[in-house]
Amino acid sequence: MNIDLRKYIENKKIFNKNETIVLALSGGVDSMVLFDILMNINLNLKVILAHVNHNKREESKMEYEMLKKLAHTNNIPFEGYEVEINDNSNFHDDSRNQRYAFFKVVAQKYKASKIVVAHHLDDQVETIIMRLIRGTSFIGYAGIPSVRRDRNISIVRPLMKVSKKDIRDYARDHEIMYYEDLSNNEDFYTRNRYRNKIIPLLRIENPNLNERILQFRDYIESADVVLNRIKNEFIEKNCIYNTVNLDEFNKLERIIKIKVLTHIINTATNNTLEIKYEQYNSILKLCLSNNPNQSYSLGDNYTFRKEYDYIYIEKDMPFVKINLEINECGEYFISDNHSFIFSNNKIEHKYTNYFELCYNSVVFPLYLRNRKNGDKIKLKIGTKKIKDILIDQKVPQSKRDKLLLVSNKEFVLWIPGTKKSIQSESYNKNYIFMR
Repeated sequence: MNIDLRKYIENKKIFNKNETIVLALSGGVDSMVLFDILMNINLNLKVILAHVNHNKREESKMEYEMLKKLAHTNNIPFEGYEVEINDNSNFHDDSRNQRYAFFKVVAQKYKASKIVVAHHLDDQVETIIMRLIRGTSFIGYAGIPSVRRDRNISIVRPLMKVSKKDIRDYARDHEIMYYEDLSNNEDFYTRNRYRNKIIPLLRIENPNLNERILQFRDYIESADVVLNRIKNEFIEKNCIYNTVNLDEFNKLERIIKIKVLTHIINTATNNTLEIKYEQYNSILKLCLSNNPNQSYSLGDNYTFRKEYDYIYIEKDMPFVKINLEINECGEYFISDNHSFIFSNNKIEHKYTNYFELCYNSVVFPLYLRNRKNGDKIKLKIGTKKIKDILIDQKVPQSKRDKLLLVSNKEFVLWIPGTKKSIQSESYNKNYIFMR
């Protein structure tokens, strides 16, 4: 039974009257039908046509010009873009990234808050089945969202619950002109194999496949709402600056642990990293181990770290060792906003982190450097290895070698923020301030 797609879209109340929207127009039946609907519903929408030429077919240049002409005929703006693909890249992933980046630029140019895409129910079925076979995140099994927020822009898919048959019926009934991409019949691409071979077999097993997939999607989405609520409550109580309390984390149910990990990874990487199921398993096992300092590479220069009572994600940065010989008083900069001041006099300033160096004769040279193997410090109880002090103070493994300390030729004198050496009585004093 045919449905009135124009009335269907109007009733969904996705768009506001006189709203400016960007329509991703490929020239295929789906986007051409959606274009016709948007031009004929009673909302006076200001439609901007955005077309991407993938340069994969000889006809693509001709289609580009025809769509440009279509926009001119309808007196609406047209924006075009040609995809540039690296031979070593994944074509589908690379072209998708370029497409949406282009659509966002067009939306910003015309001050549109919605990018409209013609994905439909058959696309949804293909996507969910493909993800079931390939594997994805929990919410990933729900497939393509009808609306997805990307900062100040929404990606909107009004036809998400409309079948391909209904779209083709609309095209026939309204004599919509569109282009057929014959490469969709080839089984070179993964999606085409699912579309042409696997899904037809599943429809033989159950002609109501679409309804069962939507039911599955509804269960996943409903469960995800509950999981997110629990995850958010945990994050609010146990996460500070994207660092999570390990003891409380290990008390969680496994699926909530994965949700929390996904949250801190997405936050740290700005949603640029996709973690596999096997990686989550490895991280969860690491969190339960007795070793207090462990790390796990997530890829793309990001590392998951477990350090004593906390877990967090860190961006791997090049580490340049510091070894400065100090032969006179003055200010020595470690970075643009981090310095040490060596002075004969106590500075009248609110320095909370300083060291009072007592000496009988020669004070210099001193050394401002990173920790080295075998370093020791003098304490009331005698000398102690710096390594043991850092372990006692629960200084994380990843921070130990990066710590700056002040030493003379024999002993460490001061580990800022951690430990000061014992000083003999003397009338001669130097002061070292850290800021």
